[in-house]
Amino acid sequence: MTSPQLASSLAKFAEMEGRHPRLLLATASSVEEKHHKHVATLFADGGFDVDVAPRYSDAQSIALQVIDCDADILLLIRTSMTAEDRVSVADLISALDALDAEYVKVGIVGHADDPAAGNVDFVCDLEHLQTSDCEALIDYILAVEETRVAQHI
Repeated sequence: MTSPQLASSLAKFAEMEGRHPRLLLATASSVEEKHHKHVATLFADGGFDVDVAPRYSDAQSIALQVIDCDADILLLIRTSMTAEDRVSVADLISALDALDAEYVKVGIVGHADDPAAGNVDFVCDLEHLQTSDCEALIDYILAVEETRVAQHI
């Protein structure tokens, strides 16, 4: 169930874009696969259209899927700082840049102290992930979209 604030923000985004905000969920390594369902369900219940990258996807195929599904946000589940990352944040950002998809906001679902936190647009703490993260994320995306629209007027 969505909060009144979240419902209002989702309606405003839908009015501007003609659809709900869309995110693609991917994982950095096989360690994070177990968190897919929890994270995808939370954001889907929060009103986001959620696509999930196939298991064992590399940075280039994830970036292509972001384009194919017209995602506004790429969420990378990255919980283990010791596991060998199959997908690094730097590779994802480079792959998106190569496809002229700098407009896609990149976030990490994991730990607030993730060393890659300075390279992404936002970080959600997996251990405390809740509806307020959906609210904050849609408000962030709305602010970005309103700025983009204002620049084109």
